[in-house]
Amino acid sequence: MSYPFHIAHTTHTRTRIRWAGDRGDRTIIDEIARQINDMQDVDQATPRIDTGSIIIEHEQAEWPAIAPMLVDKLKLEFKTPATEKAATGLKTLNNGLTSVDDTLKGMNTDLRSVTVFMLSVLAITQALRGQVMVSSASLLWYAFSIASKARASVDTSSAGTAADDVAEPGE
Repeated sequence: MSYPFHIAHTTHTRTRIRWAGDRGDRTIIDEIARQINDMQDVDQATPRIDTGSIIIEHEQAEWPAIAPMLVDKLKLEFKTPATEKAATGLKTLNNGLTSVDDTLKGMNTDLRSVTVFMLSVLAITQALRGQVMVSSASLLWYAFSIASKARASVDTSSAGTAADDVAEPGE
């Protein structure tokens, strides 16, 4: 039987390996750490059962020399952890806006309402500064556009459900 781990991080004198098996099987980590302690070139192996990891301190040897001994003698299996594809560009922006919108929905509002409110406040501020023609007019136009699109999307979604609820005379 082999024991699945992955290498969390490594330095010249210290390596952390993390349990890659089922959470319920973490109790074996303490025994594996004791066996690692008994190996040559290992100064200390400290189990962290809560996190499912073992911290291995090795002053005499580098990690590439110790890893094969762990595989051969203790039947440890080092797996590469699954990595998540990094979110970049527009995907990151969209994820951020979605989380903001979800938070606002918890407060009985949405991102469009906050945007319209903020654009209106900015337009009034620009108008009070005397920058009426360009900045405040543009901000009000953007606020109006967002509000009308939001209203149109609500109208079309509610119109479809209301028409479905009305029964035809022949049915």
